[in-house]
Amino acid sequence: MKKKIYFTQVGFDFGGSVYLPYAAGTMVSYALSQADLATEYEFPAFIFHREKVASVLEKLRDPYIAAFSCSVWNIEFNKAIASRIKEKYPGCLIVFGGHSVRENSPQLLEEEPYIDVLMYGEGEQTFVNLLRALPSGDLSGVPNLAFRQGGAIVQTERAYYYDLAKFPSPYCSGIFDAIVAAEPETDFLAVLETNRGCPYSCAYCDWCAGHKMRFFPMEKVLGEIRWLAEHRVEYIFCGDSNFGMFDRDVEIAKALVETKRQYGYPKVFRPCYEKNSADRVFEICRILNSEGMDKGATMAYQTLSPEALKNIGRKNLTLEHFSGLVRRYNEAGIPCYSELILGLPGETKESFCRGICRLLESGQHNSLSVYHCEMLPNSDMSDPAYVKQHGIEVIKVPFNHIHSAINRSEEVQEYSYLVRATNTMNRDDWVGANLFSVCVQCFHSLGLLRCFSMYLTAEGIVSYYDFFQELLDYIMASEGKIGSLWRSFREKYENSLTGDWNYHRDDFGNVTWFFEEGAFLEVVSDFDGLFAELTPFLNRFSIDSDVFAEMVKYQQAIIRKPFETEKTFHFSYDFYSYFENVAEGKKASLNRKTIALTVRPNKEFNDIVEYARETVWFGRRRGETVYHGRELPVTVVDG
Repeated sequence: MKKKIYFTQVGFDFGGSVYLPYAAGTMVSYALSQADLATEYEFPAFIFHREKVASVLEKLRDPYIAAFSCSVWNIEFNKAIASRIKEKYPGCLIVFGGHSVRENSPQLLEEEPYIDVLMYGEGEQTFVNLLRALPSGDLSGVPNLAFRQGGAIVQTERAYYYDLAKFPSPYCSGIFDAIVAAEPETDFLAVLETNRGCPYSCAYCDWCAGHKMRFFPMEKVLGEIRWLAEHRVEYIFCGDSNFGMFDRDVEIAKALVETKRQYGYPKVFRPCYEKNSADRVFEICRILNSEGMDKGATMAYQTLSPEALKNIGRKNLTLEHFSGLVRRYNEAGIPCYSELILGLPGETKESFCRGICRLLESGQHNSLSVYHCEMLPNSDMSDPAYVKQHGIEVIKVPFNHIHSAINRSEEVQEYSYLVRATNTMNRDDWVGANLFSVCVQCFHSLGLLRCFSMYLTAEGIVSYYDFFQELLDYIMASEGKIGSLWRSFREKYENSLTGDWNYHRDDFGNVTWFFEEGAFLEVVSDFDGLFAELTPFLNRFSIDSDVFAEMVKYQQAIIRKPFETEKTFHFSYDFYSYFENVAEGKKASLNRKTIALTVRPNKEFNDIVEYARETVWFGRRRGETVYHGRELPVTVVDG
């Protein structure tokens, strides 16, 4: 009888969508490709749904090995399952690996007595070597392990495996066929790896920093794309650290587009782009966006503080280069977005907030996202000496997985380890920087007051920084619903140990939202009433009364709203051309000209849950919260 091995790799439910257990599948497919192991072992089931512990235990039958792929979103779940398995099946070997297993550290073995073996690094070869060594009982010759032996913990030598060609595809080898067939109603998400490694060593990252670049054969990559399309997988996350770094990435993008045209799938391909291959990345974005397959081009800055960049070992594009790239993407009709990380050592509140505004000044009006700095187990930043050097205050908070489904009966709480303060940014400044960033993202990036912030800055009346600082002060002091919202955000940030940093309202669906997204949805669901709360603030800038009244109407018209059908507006000023010129970095004059602007939605939303999902969640990085392009045909009536 074959020995049974069960793999657990759970993710979160994204409103009915769930990831296939790719990492576990890579190890299973390689093990089964070895004739000796295929006759010795079987893999009855993958545990990849986040279920009740008792429900998981019911799926297991006499497990020989229970293996767990560990990440920040499932490590506590894995511990809970593993401890119960050990109670029920004392002879079962418990193996932990993955990103949340700190390399070259036996810490998990010291803390969790039910874990038998730790695997470090990439798992395929190490797992196969482990299986072959188990019959002898001597694991000392297997690299990349930590295990208990004779009351002590043994760590074996560290080794790296560079030949990816020998690892079969978990998709094409049929590992997931039964899963997909058994759950026809599930929308599966997938990971596609075309290479491994990263030439950079950013201190906050533990992806694969400093590891040699290695490539999966193109035949395997193309076969996986075809399998995913044939099995109607809509969303693919690219597991490459720097997609667009190599010429063959262009061919992969073309293959994705051709496959979608043939099968209708995949619908979205989400890569993390290489930041120093501008022409190649532009070509890839052009190819993918020809079929609407990419959310947009990433212009990741992380920070604009020279001191923070030095501390994390990162170099950025110059703002002049960045501005030129933004114009190039805008002219081609390709959306681009930028990302920043709040809490990096060396950053101050002022440098962070001004950094956001420098991106706006450089032309980033489409989409901006701010993420909290998280201490990942295998990053340089998590090293105790690094923490001490930069005065990093780390907080353990309940894990928030944005856009995942609300599970009010969750048995096991996951945790994140976030930076709440450093020796250059104290707790109060951290709270203030968060509130400022939410304000900019909601009212500029998502578009609610973008016209006013752009106009006032372009006309030299007030800078972006001063505009949003004054807006934040106004909101925090106001008595209306928007003020109440932002004060609730402040309270959550101040009470950050609770980790309740997301927004939820049943009307918007059974998922969580970033604060700026929740605020945006609140405004568009009561647009006239809540927009009126902002009018007194806008009035303080003494804009000509005729221009002001029409700009309010124009600003309101271009926001994509639910339950909206085609509508035509008339203006005495050519706002459309003016804001197009400002966005492109050109000299702009607001000309008196009678124009008819028609709002012609590509899709009408008669359900706010669908609107929230399609426009704010899926469409944010493409700038879908604001009408643009063909949806805003303009006719000159007079002038």
